[in-house]
Amino acid sequence: MISVSIDSKSIGDTKVLGRVSFEISEGETLAVVGPSGVGKTTLLRVLAGLDTEFEGQVQVPEHCAMVFQEPALLPWRSALQNLTLVNGVSDAAARAALGEVGLRDLANRFPGQLSLGQRRRLSLARAFSAAPDMLLMDEPFVSLDAPLVEEMLELTESLLASRSIATVFVSHAMEEAQRLATRIVRLTGSPAVFEDPAP
Repeated sequence: MISVSIDSKSIGDTKVLGRVSFEISEGETLAVVGPSGVGKTTLLRVLAGLDTEFEGQVQVPEHCAMVFQEPALLPWRSALQNLTLVNGVSDAAARAALGEVGLRDLANRFPGQLSLGQRRRLSLARAFSAAPDMLLMDEPFVSLDAPLVEEMLELTESLLASRSIATVFVSHAMEEAQRLATRIVRLTGSPAVFEDPAP
């Protein structure tokens, strides 16, 4: 479903990514781990089609959803509208998606009225309610305390288990990758390349 063969990716005069290639099938989750600044987000931007200035070939489904490090929500719209307006789903489908992440009773609240954890849940609901063929997750649990990370991991595990989505999940935390992924690779070096399997 996803076939990636990047020869190189530069930002300005700096070569960020070297040779990076992989394939993912429906229902698989590839975790890309590595330190901050190594190029994990750059890789996701290429996969999402947000950055097209690279050498190589990327074949991905058109129907993609992305969960960013910081919840990219519409602050002037309610939680419900963040699903219905962005994804075009019905009110009923949006409420069901909010219920899956424990926000059913907060449908009419605005993002500014939600805690960080609740905003992260809303971001997950928006991504999964889009019924994507490919899901990209960019360190979605960053800045959360340990109990909340555990809570979000359990929720994400449940959401992924109930669907067959090809997923790329990036994180600096090996523990998170081991919980969610069917395969783990480490992005390392300058320019960055994959080590597979990750130690």
